[in-house]
Formats: sequence, structure tokens, C-alpha cells
Amino acid sequence: MFEKLENRAILEYTIKTNSDLHVGGHSTIEPAEVDNPVIKNSDGYPIIPGSSLKGVLRTETERLLRGLGADVCDIFDRRNRGGSNVCAVCQLFGGKDLASSIRVKDSTTSQKKTLIRDSVAIDRQKRKARDGGKFDLEVVPKGTSFSGKITIENTGLKEFEYSKLGAVLSLFDFFNSCSSSIGHATSRGFGEVEINVESFNLILAKDYFSGNYEGAKYQKGSPEYEDLKKHAVSDWAGYVNANKSD
Repeated sequence: MFEKLENRAILEYTIKTNSDLHVGGHSTIEPAEVDNPVIKNSDGYPIIPGSSLKGVLRTETERLLRGLGADVCDIFDRRNRGGSNVCAVCQLFGGKDLASSIRVKDSTTSQKKTLIRDSVAIDRQKRKARDGGKFDLEVVPKGTSFSGKITIENTGLKEFEYSKLGAVLSLFDFFNSCSSSIGHATSRGFGEVEINVESFNLILAKDYFSGNYEGAKYQKGSPEYEDLKKHAVSDWAGYVNANKSD
């Protein structure tokens, strides 16, 4: 899959919190003032790790494709297929002996503001607060914006030249309309977010050779962006339909 560079798409995305958000970390550069801090970068700004977002997106893709009747690999099954005969999800996010062709960078906010939410663990048998069950939860407040980047290596699958790009663009639309939650305590209303691709650059191998390292830029809302998105989503649908198991 990666022996030949055909093109590369670099997407700039934003995440807006529609409720308080908690993505926890094991450590913080601040004094231990809270039981469960949010994860931050070395400068003290809250982040959403790329691995967290990628995991959510993979799960949503698997659920969606199974609902459509498409074949989806079980990456924990030792009999899982290798080589080129892998499912659409593994083609995107990696699988057994197959590296991921999508790299999701951490998204970072430009403000350090967080809130402390008091919480308590409930004893389910007694139906009251558990002894010693009080704990604090640090959250990023509603209305915070994060920004990050996603890189897609070789946007095509078989004859569908923009299928991977279409998968990511349509997946964000699906996520926003159906799941739209990430992080801890989503069942309690935390972690409602909206993810949007603001623009992407499509860079061909010949662009690098000629010194055009940014390639062609497609800004959200422009006719060029909408046309290529429509083409890419159609390619993704075509690939999935062509590779369904009978």
C-alpha cells in the first residue's frame, strides 16, 4: 500500500465542544488539585489525543459498515486476513500486518480554561452515595474549540481514486448526526462535540518533485471543495458496495 506515493491529503479539522468534555490523562504539569485531570500538552493546554479521535472514528466506521452488510475484520481474531484481502476498515485504519493509511494528530485548544465538576460514586445496591465516593473531575467547558490535522496516504482504493478521502469526509458527517460524543462520562451528557473539516490540501507526487509542497488547497464551502467531496464520497460508496460479501 505504501511502496508507491501517488498522493497525500492533509485535512485541517476543528472540534467544538457542545457540552463539557473530559478526556483524562495520567499526569499533569499543574499541582495535584483535582482527582481526574484532563490531558494537557507540555504548555498546559488541553488536548484531544489523535489516538482517542481515531479510535472513535474506527468504531463508528465498523458499526456503520456492519449495518450496511459489509464485511468487517475482527482484528483480534488470529485467523484475521492479511495481505491485500482485508476489509474496508483495515484499509483505512490498519489491521493485522497492515499499517494505517490515516494519521490523526492531536487537536489542541488555544485557551487553558477548565472547570472542576464535583462527582460522587453511587452504591447500586444501597442506591445512595458510596462511602468515600466523592471525587473531582476536571473538564473543558462547553464552547471550546480544538484544531488538528489528519493525513491520508494514497487517497484511492483500487479504481476508486478518492475513496479514503470520501470515507473520512462522510464519516465526520455521520458522526455529527448520530454519535457526536467522545471522552469520559458520555452517558452523563459529557463529551458532545461537533467535528468539521475546514479545508484540505491534495498533494500529488509530481507536486513534491516540482517543489509545490502544498499542492492544491480546497476550502470548505468553495465549489471546488464541494465538487471534490461529492466525487470522493461517491468513490467511497462505490468501493464499499463493490467489496460487500455476498
